[in-house]
Amino acid sequence: MSTGSVSLDKERLLKYKIYSSALAYPGENFFSYFPGLKDERGKVIEEYDKLFRKSDIWLYTLEYTAKGEFQKMNCLSDIMGFYKAFGLEPHEDRPDSLSIEFEFMHFLIFKRIYALENKLEDFREKASMCASTQSKFFNEYLYPGAKAVAEKVIAVENDGIYFEVASQMLGFLADEKRLLKNF
Repeated sequence: MSTGSVSLDKERLLKYKIYSSALAYPGENFFSYFPGLKDERGKVIEEYDKLFRKSDIWLYTLEYTAKGEFQKMNCLSDIMGFYKAFGLEPHEDRPDSLSIEFEFMHFLIFKRIYALENKLEDFREKASMCASTQSKFFNEYLYPGAKAVAEKVIAVENDGIYFEVASQMLGFLADEKRLLKNF
């Protein structure tokens, strides 16, 4: 990806933040990104609980991709390795939480933009590292699990906020898959 793609990265940055917020429990952060739903807080929480707490739809990517507990533990360790390499250590949820994985991609894009715009020492190398990490993390962990979650939501819902989020997320994931193939 060229250094001239900062405007595209800024669009992607916002989308990752929105999906991170949309897939976390609908608290204040959720409603700051979806202010039009504040008056429907109870309905949104009820829909979240029905889909993600009372059914078999998990918001953890490894629930869809890991083959057994041993592989799940290895993958959790790998995901934490990604986070720790960038000085992050999520503690409020599992490392494979879809919300946290979207937030990590947001962070990587932010770091890339910051390096490019501020011409940090070795900024091209730092931007390149963020780009290659995005590609690797997205393809190995985020994409397969996020796609599975979105497809599962769409299979059980035909309307509502999470149906809309899942439908739009599938398109976004496909766009990201094509974009990140070139990193």
